[in-house]
Amino acid sequence: MNTITLDFSGIKSYWELHEYLKEIFRLPDYYGHNMDALWDCLYCCYDCSTTLILKNLSAIPKELTPEIKIMLDLFRDLEKKDGVNVVIEHAGAADISDYLI
Repeated sequence: MNTITLDFSGIKSYWELHEYLKEIFRLPDYYGHNMDALWDCLYCCYDCSTTLILKNLSAIPKELTPEIKIMLDLFRDLEKKDGVNVVIEHAGAADISDYLI
């Protein structure tokens, strides 16, 4: 089983968010720095059980809220695949749906 921890505490801009995702998920150099490209890269990547741990979502600047909602929807869709589990480490959040409208 794989565990990937994403700590968003240092993210200050749209570009930094996608550079961080590119680094954490080891995405190719041609990664398009948008959520469609992230989906394309991640959807077929998981052959074994993987847990994604999301930390410090509240540290992301408010102007990135639309992008974060899309990212969380993307992770929720990944959860529908066998073997992918998303955990949000936050005192008030029970699961990923607590962050979605």
